[in-house]
Formats: sequence, structure tokens, C-alpha cells
Amino acid sequence: MSVKQGSLIKDIPHKILFYFGFVTVFIFILLSYWQFNRYLDTKNDNYAITEHIDITNMLLNDIEENTLVTLNGTFTLIDYYFLRSRVHNGNSGYNLIGIYRDQNESNITINHGWISLENEEFNLNKTIKTFEGILLRFDTQPLVGQDDVKGSRYLFRIEKEFIENDQNIKLKSKYMILNRNCGTGIECVSLSKSYNPPHLSYSFQWIFFSICLSIVILRKNNFI
Repeated sequence: MSVKQGSLIKDIPHKILFYFGFVTVFIFILLSYWQFNRYLDTKNDNYAITEHIDITNMLLNDIEENTLVTLNGTFTLIDYYFLRSRVHNGNSGYNLIGIYRDQNESNITINHGWISLENEEFNLNKTIKTFEGILLRFDTQPLVGQDDVKGSRYLFRIEKEFIENDQNIKLKSKYMILNRNCGTGIECVSLSKSYNPPHLSYSFQWIFFSICLSIVILRKNNFI
């Protein structure tokens, strides 16, 4: 059996196409998976708001996600990040992610909204009394995807464990995305999205490319 297998591989007429072709197919599949995860991320940006309530940071863990809340207290900015590859009205940019601590030494993550790639004039107040926005669950690390880098200003996702390790803090179980008073030079997130990036179409496109290339490789090497 081993002789036949060795003979079969030896008799492949286009070995370079076979090996490098299937490496490319694997890359196409990874790209499809990445685009599908991006689709799920943007799909979750369509918020099903149920009510609007006033809370303090101490109660945040007990409130359901997708709830519109006014968060009251005294919040001091600790640090901030740029969330990569965010699209607003068809333009590329970042979401600005602030890390705050309240008067009770409790920490919270705030998505302030969108800034363009060239925006260097945004401003976050060092101390804020009130946040108004929507509570969301943190992102999770996909099986395949780029890892966030400790000590970097840039994030690929809003992941609770990573931010806690990077900042050496503990966070609440949810974060907030603001819809009012987002900061100077920052675009608040609209509750009804007017632009949906075609990530699902791109995902199907990469799968289609992988199938077509696989057929070419197999036909050229007389497997089908």
C-alpha cells in the first residue's frame, strides 16, 4: 500500500500546482472564515433595544445586553484603544475604545464611536459624569484570526480577557457603546445602521474561489 501511495504522488504531472495550489485553497478558506466572522460582528451591531434605564456601574453586570442605559457616576479615563477596520457610511476608520475607572475603583469599557483613519483631532474628556448607550457582551476570540498584541494601541476585537491582562484590571461582564456625547471629533453609533459591509458576500466569494481552484488542481493532475 505504501508503495502505491508513493508511486501515486510520484506520478502527479503538476506537482508544483498540486502542493502550492492546495496551500492557496487553504488560505482562501481561512479568508472566507475571517469574512464570515466579520459578518457576524457587523450583524451583532444591529441592536434590539428593549428599554432605557438609569443605573450605576455596580449594577451593570445584572442588566441584560442590548439595554439602553444612562450610566451615572464619576468616571476617570485610564487608557484607550483603536478598534481596527470599522466602517461608517462606507468610509474606513476605527472605533475609539476607552477604559474608565469610577469613584468606587470599578472599571468599565466604553466604545465611544467612529473616527476616520486620518483623524488626529479627537478628544476624550479625562473625567466624565454620565454615559448613555447600549450594553453589549464582549467579543470572543475566533478559532482563526489575528491575535491582539499586548501593549499596542490597536485591537481587532473588544475582548474582555485581553483588555484585563493588558491593563492589569478587572472589568464588568459587559461593555457600553455610546449613542450620545461621544467626544470631540467622534461619530456616535447610529441605532439604525445605514451601511452593511458585504462580508457575507466576500465569505461566499472566497469559498467559490477555493472550489474552483481545487477543481483545476484535480483535473490538471488527472484525479477527476
